[in-house]
Amino acid sequence: MPGTLIPRDVAEPLREGVADLLQRENTRFPGAQPVSFAREHVTELQRQEYFMCEKTDGLRCLLYMYWKDGPNGLEPATFLIDRKNNYYDIEPPLHVPYYKNPNIPEQFLFNTILDGELVHDQYPGESTPRLNFYIFDCLAVDGENTTGKTLDKRLGRFQEWVLKPYHKRLAAQGPHADLRPFALKEKKTYPAYSIRQMFENVLPSLKHGNDGLIFTCKSSPYKFGTDEHILKWKPPHENTIDFKLRLGDFPTLEDDEGTYPDYDAQPSSFQLLVQHSDNKYEYFADLAVTPAEWDILKGLGERLDGRIIECHRTPAGQWKFKAEGDGTPRWRDDKKHANHISTVTSVLASIEAPVTEDMLLENEEAIKKAVYFIQGRGDKYTAPTEGEREAKKRKFSETGSNGH
Repeated sequence: MPGTLIPRDVAEPLREGVADLLQRENTRFPGAQPVSFAREHVTELQRQEYFMCEKTDGLRCLLYMYWKDGPNGLEPATFLIDRKNNYYDIEPPLHVPYYKNPNIPEQFLFNTILDGELVHDQYPGESTPRLNFYIFDCLAVDGENTTGKTLDKRLGRFQEWVLKPYHKRLAAQGPHADLRPFALKEKKTYPAYSIRQMFENVLPSLKHGNDGLIFTCKSSPYKFGTDEHILKWKPPHENTIDFKLRLGDFPTLEDDEGTYPDYDAQPSSFQLLVQHSDNKYEYFADLAVTPAEWDILKGLGERLDGRIIECHRTPAGQWKFKAEGDGTPRWRDDKKHANHISTVTSVLASIEAPVTEDMLLENEEAIKKAVYFIQGRGDKYTAPTEGEREAKKRKFSETGSNGH
């Protein structure tokens, strides 16, 4: 996370400002959260029109563009809000020209909240990745709360009032435009029936990590908290749960001065806890840890007990931590709490009855036909011929459905 963490008491007026802007009665993190994609959601994609985008493996946060008093008057101020509801002061701040007067450099956009993910993109020929902020939703622009609008209207407002003036300013700066602290990018969306295009063309060409797809209902307002109209699809092997880790007792050593815990030895258990209410956690399962994995854990030299750890279930039914490229666990320090039991139940349903890539592809044509009729252009829909269907199947099997 770039920027400087603002002490919680100092950030409270900012939280209150966000709550006022969004017309909320509390100052909790306002970001929407998806539900896990289950088999019944294949039918849901045929009942309502959904937008689809790739699920970026990045750091989810809200971007809050505000203002501050400077020596020459008002100046831009930029904050990132993580899922723990922490606020980070970003320097230099983003300067997005005011869409009503884009040619007046002193004017800038503020009172704006955008939803997105921080991502490190690797560009060809560059040794160092670039930090980009991919925006997939818009909560407020220029002091106007947009959460009551439909997704297409929210994204349209973001395009016209934020992205176009921002790009125009970058173009005026030329090839050496200042992209600090990160560049703003649009998370590109596709119709929910463009599944084959996503697997064959979009995912293989990404400059960053990906662990699934997100389907968001076009006609729904923005919902604070869990939104049953945002569907998170992951390949079966990517279905994970974020637990709170609790270590058991350590063996004891004894010497002339008494007994003391042997923190080099493996503890008696690694308990995985899930959230049942705000401050209530209950035991769910044990984390399976080999001696080699314990060596990795203790070699970190970091606190382990009480941290949020991302885990997956093996075919044999064991829970293992999701490992990063260097073998260390994927800690979810960006989250204040582990998954709620309702989320755990949803993910378990996806694990027990997974929706595979092949299943999505098999339903692509049915989704497309339904969407055409929802849009009132059913007369424009043309079913593919048997030869076209077979050609698509062969092309996908040659590509390899598990290679993305």
